[in-house]
Amino acid sequence: MKKTPHRFLPDDDLSENQIYITIQTFDRFAIDYSERWEWNPHTIREVKKFNIAPFTKYAKKEGSVLIAGCQSGRDYSLLSKEGYSCLGVGFSFGLLTEAIKRVPGGHFVQLDLRGLPFLPESYDGIYADDLTTIPKRDMKDVLRDFQIFLKPNGVLYLSLHLGKGNVFVMEDLGGKRYLTLYKKQEIVHMMQGIGFKIVWSEESPHTDPSLPKWFSLVAKK
Repeated sequence: MKKTPHRFLPDDDLSENQIYITIQTFDRFAIDYSERWEWNPHTIREVKKFNIAPFTKYAKKEGSVLIAGCQSGRDYSLLSKEGYSCLGVGFSFGLLTEAIKRVPGGHFVQLDLRGLPFLPESYDGIYADDLTTIPKRDMKDVLRDFQIFLKPNGVLYLSLHLGKGNVFVMEDLGGKRYLTLYKKQEIVHMMQGIGFKIVWSEESPHTDPSLPKWFSLVAKK
């Protein structure tokens, strides 16, 4: 894979304008993004190893799962094949359109993850891969909501980018995508402060090794 054009920015956090630009990029280039970053065989192998396997090890078998940030439906498809009853929510109409095409019969809803409308104790598991388009200032509230939505002993899978700064921008699709960066201890302290118990965590390389690594974890309510 060619190195992906990207830059690290001095910004303290994502701005609402940067989020808007990112969503517009996903909407306009949803097909290209899905084929390059989501559904290629190498990425699927990596996702099964670092995402799906750890989540399914701890999540209730054939339980109800909220996929928060479902993108083009790849992980929805993989978890459904494992027997889970899934609902996928995401911010990009373009990506959700791709998800509906690629996962026939799937259940997808366009929602802002910063204001999800679910009742307490609605899900056995929440699968939140790549929540890098949520500003850091809002992440604690999002995670608190996840804790509320989970049933007792429910499981959360979370993955975020690691880096020394706070924001970087990718320019590989014909438009810009602004994404957040975290330090590992920053994520751990945030999770523990909310009351989650981390039962598994691991760093993993990006599909493009020139990009920031992932830090993934599984936590119990």
